[in-house]
Amino acid sequence: MFKVEKKSADLIEIEIGGKITADEMSKGLDALLPMTEQMKNGRMLALYHDIEFPEAGAILEEMKRLPQLFGMLGKVTKVALVSDQKWIRDIAELEGTILPGMSVRSFTSDERAQAEAFLKLEPAVDEIDDDGGDDSFPV
Repeated sequence: MFKVEKKSADLIEIEIGGKITADEMSKGLDALLPMTEQMKNGRMLALYHDIEFPEAGAILEEMKRLPQLFGMLGKVTKVALVSDQKWIRDIAELEGTILPGMSVRSFTSDERAQAEAFLKLEPAVDEIDDDGGDDSFPV
């Protein structure tokens, strides 16, 4: 299962479960990628249920679209991943540390309310400088 739904102009919800086939990956990415094209500071709620390792064809489908997926960087800046599988949450947290400009946090299904709250949070006033960028050097 790979479902994609645009909840608002800057919020997408994806739901993934089971063993993803090549066809499901293709259709899911076909739905997801156009939704992000016009986004700025987009948010994504990713719900993962009982994920199994995807079929080889599904991995190939994803790899074929890596340039488009990397194009989402800067468009989707906050991702809340909800899964009860620790290995999925760990991978999400790792991706969050290596993908520039994207804040990724993971939550268990019992913490879905916190995941949704994380997506709604705005940066604190002291985290933004006059030109709208993040402060990244001491003053």
